Amino acid sequence: MWVVILAGIMVMLSFVNIEKNKITCKSFDVLIEYQDYDPMISPEYIEEIVFSGFDSLVGKKISEIDLLSIEKKVNEIPFIESAEVYTSLFGNMKINAVQRKPILRVINSKNKSYFIDYTGVAIPMPSGFSCRTLVATGHIQQSYTDFSPVDIAATPKEKLEIELIEDLHALAFYINDDEFLKAQIEQIYVTESKEFELIPKVGRQLILFGSIDNMEKKFNNLIAF
Repeated sequence: MWVVILAGIMVMLSFVNIEKNKITCKSFDVLIEYQDYDPMISPEYIEEIVFSGFDSLVGKKISEIDLLSIEKKVNEIPFIESAEVYTSLFGNMKINAVQRKPILRVINSKNKSYFIDYTGVAIPMPSGFSCRTLVATGHIQQSYTDFSPVDIAATPKEKLEIELIEDLHALAFYINDDEFLKAQIEQIYVTESKEFELIPKVGRQLILFGSIDNMEKKFNNLIAF
């Protein structure tokens, strides 16, 4: 009995695989999850990236389309946190992408801008999009193109600048994670001595924050004040 059932299942699977090899791509759709943040990228941009590296997909057999390569290409887009590419039984190809969550815009001393996301990853300035985030200005040397893994060959000055960006990320992360602070603070200014000053959205007060040492205690005192 079980032998007959298993044989039947094998026949059905073989039939499904044969039919699947005949299915052509009938449509191509991109869905982006912005995670409640301002858009930095459009579905059309992702489509353009995909079509620039691959032949026309619609009308092509699904079995001839390298889905993994397309998925890898989309995941390499700096604005994308993760992406999944799949097809339906009816030949509809879909890309589900998740945008990174920008929490800090860095404007360096050369007036060049980039973003830092929730996880500390640098993101280039998007074209045609405006993202409302906390802003960091002042004595910041590092630009977006400088981001790379730290190695033992890095000079003390380079390491210090990387540590500054890490501190800025930690500060922005804390502010962004607290609804009260997020509503009150709009800018972080980096002094020449690499300490921080906070600029509120309302009023002309300047908050001398110093380093991120004892950050939680400092913010608790600020909220209590």
